[in-house]
Amino acid sequence: MIERENRFSKWLPTALVIVVLAILVIVFNAMDQNVADKLMGDSGLIQDLTAGFLLAGAMVCLQRATRKISPRLKWAEASFILVIYALREMDFHRRFTIEHISNKKFYIGPDPMLAKVIAVPIVLLTVVALLHFTLSNLPHFREQLKRKKVWAIQMTIWAILLFGSQIMDKAWGGDDFLEHIIEENMEFAAAIIVFLIPLEISHQHDITEVPQLPSND
Repeated sequence: MIERENRFSKWLPTALVIVVLAILVIVFNAMDQNVADKLMGDSGLIQDLTAGFLLAGAMVCLQRATRKISPRLKWAEASFILVIYALREMDFHRRFTIEHISNKKFYIGPDPMLAKVIAVPIVLLTVVALLHFTLSNLPHFREQLKRKKVWAIQMTIWAILLFGSQIMDKAWGGDDFLEHIIEENMEFAAAIIVFLIPLEISHQHDITEVPQLPSND
């Protein structure tokens, strides 16, 4: 009974995210389209919440890194990647450039040369961090996924939500109102999952560090 309750509590946050996703799609679809577009558009509520959850996840990772909790480098990399992820979702580049710095049009376009010079090391650092973080964690991820660990399955759900939303955007172009709602809220749900993953890993790590009390037997 206790094991069943523990399993339920572990999966409850992830299940709630999926429920929230479904509710948001229904609610936005029932709204006036102009109101819904404002809420889901640039600097709208959904975009702000998406960035907020990503930055909160980055803060969790940064807190682990600054406390020198192993693996410190990977916590720092995760924090950096999540900050870049959040800035990308916020379209932060539009404050300084016409095109996103990951787009080749930026480097051949009319943006100032200084902006391009600054962008190059940022892009390179991001690519290096992503490659090192992904490749170094992939074997452990596969192992944990086979063992059906919560964070590994959450990571899989995140990938499905994020890349699924990108595929929808490319395939349908966001012309259909319902498809646009689903796409934007999938990105939002993916951000919430990203926030839950470092919390889950931290929780597991902290439990393993709790010393076992000696038995009286």
